Amino acid sequence: MVKETANTASALAGLRIVECGSSAAGAYCARLLGDAGADVLKVEPLSGDPARRRGPFPDDVPDLNWSGLFLYLNYNKRGITADLHNRRGRDIALRLLAGADVLVLADSAPELDRLRLYYDDLREMNPSIIVTVITPYGLTGPYRNYTGDDLTAINHGGLAYVTPGLPDIIGGSDKEPPLRANTCLSDIEAGIQGAAATLLAAINRSFTGQGDQIDLSIHSAIAAMMPFETAQAVYNVPNDREPRTFGIQPNTYIPCKDGYVVLAAWMQANWRGLKEMMGNPDWAESEVFVDQYERARNWDALQPLLLDWTIQHTGEEIISKARTSGVPAFPAYTVPQMVQSEHLDAREFWVHVERPGKGSIKLPGYPVRMSQTPWQFRRPAPRLGEHTLETLEGELGYSRADITMISAAGIIQEIEE
Repeated sequence: MVKETANTASALAGLRIVECGSSAAGAYCARLLGDAGADVLKVEPLSGDPARRRGPFPDDVPDLNWSGLFLYLNYNKRGITADLHNRRGRDIALRLLAGADVLVLADSAPELDRLRLYYDDLREMNPSIIVTVITPYGLTGPYRNYTGDDLTAINHGGLAYVTPGLPDIIGGSDKEPPLRANTCLSDIEAGIQGAAATLLAAINRSFTGQGDQIDLSIHSAIAAMMPFETAQAVYNVPNDREPRTFGIQPNTYIPCKDGYVVLAAWMQANWRGLKEMMGNPDWAESEVFVDQYERARNWDALQPLLLDWTIQHTGEEIISKARTSGVPAFPAYTVPQMVQSEHLDAREFWVHVERPGKGSIKLPGYPVRMSQTPWQFRRPAPRLGEHTLETLEGELGYSRADITMISAAGIIQEIEE
């Protein structure tokens, strides 16, 4: 279990980040920086980040402060509310940004245009600020002003079409419909790319003192994920789902007695190990299976033969044999099985967020282990407007009377006296 800790020996301690917008990509980008020790302040509209309403929720009861998606995307952050389209709300944002190192902006380009918080809008006030802009299609190009989400990104980026891939079916694979992962894959990938680009800009600033604007397209982040498939299209290789174009087999998931098992036995040494696991059947010595390329070319013959064997064994039985034979193999876990993985527990991967009176909620942690500047879970995701009063009064110098006035005007959430 990873426990809440003080911010000590963190790689980005002292870096001040403000996050604005409604995109999961921006939220994840900022959270990754917060995981490394940066002080991240999330600015939400009075109604809250849309992720607060998407769930899932404990006991399936909607609660703005306990959406599983929001909790995951926003721990290691503080949070305030402010209407940034209002003059006084914008003044709050500008006062925050005057002392910030990074602004993460994530929404559609037209919405960000209305906010007027790009680098050119801020450079006179804070020339060293880094503005990381994450939009569905970027700030240039004919689709600049289009709205989009995870489904549009993975389809426009080509990933959904190639996702069926091989070896889902034998023959007719070009007839398969595009598929999507059951997670916000494009937002997570864009968040990773955004965090990496922000760090590069911060390194450059340490030499030059100069700020920067990063223009990240979620669509482009997905399009950059497929080097094999992109090369295939550039080289005009026909029928991009033919087994021969994948070049190696067996490198597959295949049904077994109690689900699916993954077999990565395309290297000759692993193929010999797989043959040994199966009892060295005569058919495995055929010339049509002599190497990984022939096995790919003749996959329609090989897959049923492998299936005849795998379907007689459970996933655990197969991987037990695979360990002995040196074959990379593993059962295809369901998500609940993954959550119960003893390996992830041993690596202290999970974050446990206490829900008062109702136990704890388990969230994915940070997969990287750093010996000198370790990742730390410092705080859970903020409740809606949790840090508004302390930020305005303690950091920005607003008087209690001013805060009461702008709260009454609906510029921030209601402040209780």
